Amino acid sequence: MKIIKNMTLSQKRKILASTSIPVSALVLLMSFQNCSPGVVQSTHLASTGNSTAAANIEEDTKPITVAYSENTLLSMQSVTGIQTPSARTLTAANTAKAKISETGKVDTVNAPGLMAVTNVAGEICLDLITEERAKTAETRRFFNQINFATAPAAQTAAGKGDVIRRMARNFWGRNETSAEKTVLLSSMDAAAADARRTGVNDATDTEDIMIYTCAGMLSSLDAITFK
Repeated sequence: MKIIKNMTLSQKRKILASTSIPVSALVLLMSFQNCSPGVVQSTHLASTGNSTAAANIEEDTKPITVAYSENTLLSMQSVTGIQTPSARTLTAANTAKAKISETGKVDTVNAPGLMAVTNVAGEICLDLITEERAKTAETRRFFNQINFATAPAAQTAAGKGDVIRRMARNFWGRNETSAEKTVLLSSMDAAAADARRTGVNDATDTEDIMIYTCAGMLSSLDAITFK
């Protein structure tokens, strides 16, 4: 498979399609907006029937925003534990700023912005894997059961599932659902079946698939949405 930065637009879109909350969920969020952009408003009804009392906006309004141009990289650093991003990642993040929402309000999110977030996620994930490959398996935060010296076919289902669980807890703040795990494992297998980049060996192919999975989970709406 191809590394994130060398992927075609269609391949990058496939990453977004394989993550926990598809873009259609964004439409659902926006359909619940009140007059104030970026806010989903709830109203409480009395348990005995309809209430004519006005909703308390201060209590009942819950803002929903996504990572915006100034905090996208910082947010990704926080959940991955990358303290010092590479120069490559910093360049990608600075380039992406022009396409990512400046406010984080959900009605300012668009496809180019989501693709830009995915690009930054790919670079951060490469930093993460580079850092963790240099550690012993026991001291890794995410890839404890992945053998980066072997081909993707040598990775166990348990090992890949462990990566998904650790990333879900750190990136999404929860465990993955069974449906999400199925989709992500299937996505890993599909990526492994893709043609390798020229000159890529088994170890690099495994690294590419972990970057692919990491970038998809890190750029999903569950990872970049704040409530």
